[in-house]
Amino acid sequence: MKLFSPYQRSFWVRNILLVLVIIALIGTAYKLARSYQKTVLLGQAKTYFEAQNLVLAEEAFSQADAIQAIRTEDEPWSQLLLRLGTVRLELESLALNARIAIEQKEAEQTLAAYQNYHSLQQQAQRENEQVAAFFQQIAQNLAIENQFAMYYQQAMKEAKDQVQASLDHKKYRDQTFIHTLATIPDEYYGGKEKKQNELEALFLQYERNKLRDLAQAGTFDEVVGSLAESHRLYVKEGFPTEWLISLLERYAKEEINQTIREQDLAEFVNRAKAYREQKSILPSRSDVLALIDRQIETLFHQADQFVRSNRFEKALALYQELSRLEDISERLTELEKRWIAYDPGRLLQAQFPDKTLDTLMTGVDHWGAQVYAVGWDEAEGVLYMAALDEDGAAVKLEQALSLNRKSAIFSLSDTLGSEESPIITVEAAGKERTYAYLGLVPDLSRKMFVKRWDLEADGWEAIQPDQILVKNPVGEGEHEIARFSLEKSGLVYKEKWADYLVDAEDQDEPEQTDEQDSENIQAEEGQQTDPNSGKPADIPALRTYDVYAGPGDTYAIIGQVVEEGYQVIAKENGWLQIDFDGTQGWIRPSVEP
Repeated sequence: MKLFSPYQRSFWVRNILLVLVIIALIGTAYKLARSYQKTVLLGQAKTYFEAQNLVLAEEAFSQADAIQAIRTEDEPWSQLLLRLGTVRLELESLALNARIAIEQKEAEQTLAAYQNYHSLQQQAQRENEQVAAFFQQIAQNLAIENQFAMYYQQAMKEAKDQVQASLDHKKYRDQTFIHTLATIPDEYYGGKEKKQNELEALFLQYERNKLRDLAQAGTFDEVVGSLAESHRLYVKEGFPTEWLISLLERYAKEEINQTIREQDLAEFVNRAKAYREQKSILPSRSDVLALIDRQIETLFHQADQFVRSNRFEKALALYQELSRLEDISERLTELEKRWIAYDPGRLLQAQFPDKTLDTLMTGVDHWGAQVYAVGWDEAEGVLYMAALDEDGAAVKLEQALSLNRKSAIFSLSDTLGSEESPIITVEAAGKERTYAYLGLVPDLSRKMFVKRWDLEADGWEAIQPDQILVKNPVGEGEHEIARFSLEKSGLVYKEKWADYLVDAEDQDEPEQTDEQDSENIQAEEGQQTDPNSGKPADIPALRTYDVYAGPGDTYAIIGQVVEEGYQVIAKENGWLQIDFDGTQGWIRPSVEP
């Protein structure tokens, strides 16, 4: 079955062709109309151009250029109008961006728009007068310059109000006005030179008042730090800072000179350190830095004099203060070297700073030590030693001793052992016998005391470097005077030397306390009788001894003490270390005072 008859098909074909013809006619008519319109607009544009009305000429030309019905040949005047169209579009875009930035108070974007505007303006002026004139007309129509002027005038007012508010309330943390005022274009100050003069006067007044207020209420560090922060902000904005550095130098010089006049060392060091930390912003020939350097040299000279005069504690205190400003490692090394040479007991202080020790003995060239010092902590019952080994390295030893602490007497044997490695002997009140004896030898390589013997007896005597006679020892050799040999393993019993006889009077006497034994030992070693005294025999004369700072005649005399007026602490090479009236020193009873 056929849907359409031949007649119907021809009818539809005819209608379709008719519609297509009509559409073509309409399109042709539209194109002719648009072509005519473009021709008219181009004519208007040319007329306006010839009349030097560039704004209307560009407007008509841009409308004509938007019509693509026909193409026309480019002419010099049309090329110029095409360039003016580009200028107009750039200004319209810039005006929109500037308005948005101003409304949102975006200072950086506003400044970027301002700089872009002037860049376009300069570019237009370089091209020709017509482009420059057109640029100015469009900018005026868009009120671009008015927008910028209103924004920057308001920003300037607010920034200056902020300056005044900071001065009125004496609060100087918020200094954003520096950036604001520095970035406002020169033209709103009346030119570059006027801007610099105005801002320098404003900032100088601000910094002077800030300096005065901070100096009254704050510290030197706070004042210097605040001025340094201001300097950083000014430099960031490209603003000259010579005036600020001059202000800072005058203030710092006065403050540091004050500490020198008042001899306030701690405050001088604090201020000098704080000022040196700002060295990067200071001139290469800073008067204040030179002043600090001179004072440091003076203080170092003073400390060196303390060292040379053996006033080591004063020198150390001064060096430690100056260590915050300068490297003192070499000076400290020299100080310790001189101090130890003058007083080996310094080794104990250096190695055991948290201990309060009685210095028992000091010396050189024993046990492989260049110099050494031995100390005793009676409260804890611990023996300490500090030394410098053959390489000059510091070594420290300590040993807890189980003996009667109050009665303990320490000495360095001049018989037992060798000259290079003598034995430290300890004598104290015994438990089963009158005395307890202990022999120790320092071993620097193992950092320990080696025990050579530990025994109790009623007395003993070293007869050779390796031979000892012991009276009534506990254990082997009891009830006799026994001969012991000092061997590698310790004391070894060899033979009975003689019978040990106890006086009947001694047997009848009650056993003495530990403290009485100690007093008897000290009395035997410390007391001497002057045969030339005119006093009766039952009232012996008390002799007077010079007290030295150390075990030797080369040490300074620090006082005098009468016989029986002291307590023996230790013995060394014929010298007694004593305690008298709370003071410690050394005497040699065998030498006439």
